[in-house]
Amino acid sequence: MDAPALPALLAAIERLDAMLALALAFAQAGRRLDLEGLDAEITALCAAILTLPREQRGAFGGALMGLQARILALQAGTMSDLAGA
Repeated sequence: MDAPALPALLAAIERLDAMLALALAFAQAGRRLDLEGLDAEITALCAAILTLPREQRGAFGGALMGLQARILALQAGTMSDLAGA
């Protein structure tokens, strides 16, 4: 994959991070969420990263861990809402 793909993949991660932050805020406000397609989008992103040469993949470790933290927070928030319902 060419070097210009790196900024595009990083931008995709930033976009997903912003979307997850907004979803978490909505969940905390008691709003219903429709996250259909999120798993497919994250799977496609990870697959694209895996096509990069090994030495370029390291640039994504922190960003992917940040996404994971957002997803876990979102999951915890929605699960606690379901338990209280």
